Amino acid sequence: MSELKRLRTKIDGLDRRIVALLNQRLATVGKIGEWKAPRKLASYSPSRSAEIMRNVQKANMGPHEPEQLAAIYGKIVAASVALQTKQKRAKK
Repeated sequence: MSELKRLRTKIDGLDRRIVALLNQRLATVGKIGEWKAPRKLASYSPSRSAEIMRNVQKANMGPHEPEQLAAIYGKIVAASVALQTKQKRAKK
């Protein structure tokens, strides 16, 4: 197997793991949404989003630039808020 093919195979495996972790994260977000709904809590919490970004930046050991990681996690947080918003609408 060529070095390029080996590295691409490794990337494919990592992508599968990332997708699995993202699905676990969104499943947990859904449970949080279910907890928030009867308490009439907002899907989006600016303070929680800021906390997530701080935690991610602290965990970053590179090679991501902070801005790159913030952009990725911005999308993840947006997907999380969208899921909780969808849950709220479905309950109405």
